[in-house]
Amino acid sequence: MKRFLPFIIIIFWIPVIMVQTTGCANIVPPSGGPRDSLPPVAVASSPKDSGTFVKEQKITIVFDEFVEMKNANEKIIISPYPVKEPVYEYKLRTVTVRLKDSLLPNTTYNINFGDAIVDLNEGNVLKNFEFSFSTGASIDSNSLSGKVILAETGETDSTMFALLYKKQEDSTVAKEKPMYVARVDANGNFRFNNLPAGQFYVYALKEEDGNKRYNSPLEQFAFLDSAVTIGTTTATVQLYAFAAEKQKPKTQSVQVDKTKGLIGATNVAAGAFDFLDTFTISFPKPVRTLDVSKIKLVQDSVQPINDFTVKNDSVNKRLQIINSWKPGSKYQLFLDKGYATDSSGLSVLKVDTVSFRVKNEKEYGSLRIRFTGIDTASSPVLLFYSNKEVVGRYPFNGKEFYSKLFKPGNYKIGILYDVNKNGIWDAGDYFTKPKRQPELVQPISKEVLVKDNWDNELVIDAAAPAASTKKQ
Repeated sequence: MKRFLPFIIIIFWIPVIMVQTTGCANIVPPSGGPRDSLPPVAVASSPKDSGTFVKEQKITIVFDEFVEMKNANEKIIISPYPVKEPVYEYKLRTVTVRLKDSLLPNTTYNINFGDAIVDLNEGNVLKNFEFSFSTGASIDSNSLSGKVILAETGETDSTMFALLYKKQEDSTVAKEKPMYVARVDANGNFRFNNLPAGQFYVYALKEEDGNKRYNSPLEQFAFLDSAVTIGTTTATVQLYAFAAEKQKPKTQSVQVDKTKGLIGATNVAAGAFDFLDTFTISFPKPVRTLDVSKIKLVQDSVQPINDFTVKNDSVNKRLQIINSWKPGSKYQLFLDKGYATDSSGLSVLKVDTVSFRVKNEKEYGSLRIRFTGIDTASSPVLLFYSNKEVVGRYPFNGKEFYSKLFKPGNYKIGILYDVNKNGIWDAGDYFTKPKRQPELVQPISKEVLVKDNWDNELVIDAAAPAASTKKQ
């Protein structure tokens, strides 16, 4: 019987060993328990954070958990701003930054990781983590904070950067990289830390090519009129960004069926014309020749109108029919074939009749806005916006705006402080002598609802801060 005992023991342990081996192949974390919602924490580094007399160009930071970096080249900002692109690496709990530039003597370096570092398991972001060190005997502790506002709208833009230069020459911002860079946040705020004492020239820039230079008049750009002296206290500045030139709309090729000839489109909607607008006929291409004798206007089907005029707009793509429209009346616009020929030689081939009525006054509302806290000495112009487009500009000198007839709708409004009194917003110019700052638009947080056949009245405190408007 004893000789069978070892055999029985072997048979017993085989399934036990198989279960244990299988269990080792699939490690399942315990279920339940709170989810990790905390970002990684730096526990060690070489050199140490805020260390001095640093010579090495390799910075290693160890965290309390496994981490990874996302879009490091885009999100991490090193100051002084490097000429050569650094190398960013991560492995397990360690993040490494390898600087390719030679370190400057007696200089404090600041590495702002933004939101590039996240924990590997849950993706918790370590926001605005900064690491600093000095090649000299002390860490510079001066700072500069500020805000960037888009002058034309009063909005902010989180894709902009604030830039610091030591040189004063105007061309420096176009030819050289800045010495210090800070990211602008969603509220328009920025902050430089670990700055040395001295004078700096402050700019802000939104650029598409990533070179941190102002090299296109289409880029949003801002500048201070004079240098900022940074010392033992925190300095604060405000900049107003502008694009010196507008982006021209891309010209799209228009496919035209030449068998149908030239066809114009009017701004009559649902058979009704808004007499506060200008009656227009629009074409795909500029009009080269116009025969006004082939355009007839009749009121209420029987009364010919002979004193209306036809004009081209500045780009010759729109004809304007100028007439003293009578509210509530019906009109017919007769367009004979051949009345217009475009720049490609295409002519109107068919007779067309546009029948419409002019809206009556009850289809509009009156609008009265009383302002408090407004600077009337700065030539204010009241701007009305619909779908982010300016649909009305109204200069006013007092503290009240009134319109007897206003188109119904829901509007956002702003106040343009019109320095040159031309009724429109004007951009700044950095390269002119003297430099010119942009005109400013103050956004108003209160929306305006205009109802038809209604006396619409409201009071607006222009001195109150507007609600935060962010452009992402």
